Amino acid sequence: MVFFTCNICGESVKKPAVEKHYQTRCRGKTKNVSCMDCLKDFYEEEYVAHTKCISEAQKYSNQSFVPKEPRNKNAQKQESWMDIIRAILDSTEYQLTPQLRNAFQRLQSVDNVPRKKAKFENFVGNCMRMPRNQAAEVWDILEKELNKMKEAKQAELAAAKGAKQKTETEPVPEADVPPKKKTKLENGKAAQTETEAAAAATEETNDFDWAAQLMKLVAKQPDGVFLEKLKKKLAKKYTKHLSVTELSEKQSKKFDKRFDKQLKKCDGLQLDGDLVKQC
Repeated sequence: MVFFTCNICGESVKKPAVEKHYQTRCRGKTKNVSCMDCLKDFYEEEYVAHTKCISEAQKYSNQSFVPKEPRNKNAQKQESWMDIIRAILDSTEYQLTPQLRNAFQRLQSVDNVPRKKAKFENFVGNCMRMPRNQAAEVWDILEKELNKMKEAKQAELAAAKGAKQKTETEPVPEADVPPKKKTKLENGKAAQTETEAAAAATEETNDFDWAAQLMKLVAKQPDGVFLEKLKKKLAKKYTKHLSVTELSEKQSKKFDKRFDKQLKKCDGLQLDGDLVKQC
């Protein structure tokens, strides 16, 4: 609760007791109080809007102090209740009579206004000496303003939800979609496919002379060439013919089949165990 110091007599006064203080001890004087925490001066009815003040931590800490968010939910609800009272006083919709306006102004200076009808009527009747019929009128206006605020908040939430759903369901233009990056594996496969295609095209346009190459390699060795060695030497020539650095798995299988087939078809060569000789 906020405490004030009367700048006329120096007495400390609770906020709800300011009005009574200037009707008794400082009667006839102009209201002039200062907050005991922030030391700010207030004149006439200015003190009514001063509902809460700085904490001791803020008061005695340095300028870099950052206050923590209040965890007291009741305090937050009470502050919302005070916002409703202030909104009613600022509004021209309700056309408040002087008596009703005075009642709301007095409510503004109280920090613990109940938020239930029965408790509210008892509170204002006992603590503020408000007539029961006037208390009922004040509550009806409070309830009406509260419902208005709830409806406005619900409409705002519904509009935000609708906008979010529209954004999620809206198709993204193709021009705005970033091109998908290929992985290293995909790039490797693509490069391999291109190499195989190029090699196949080379083989088709300029066919490899299997018989002539086999005869040439065996002729260099009068005593014959081991089968595996001949196969490796011919594979090098075949790789060079295809203009590739290394045969792919598919190309290697094809080479093995054709090597065996061409070796059998070649009339000038014979296989003697593991040796390939000229006839």
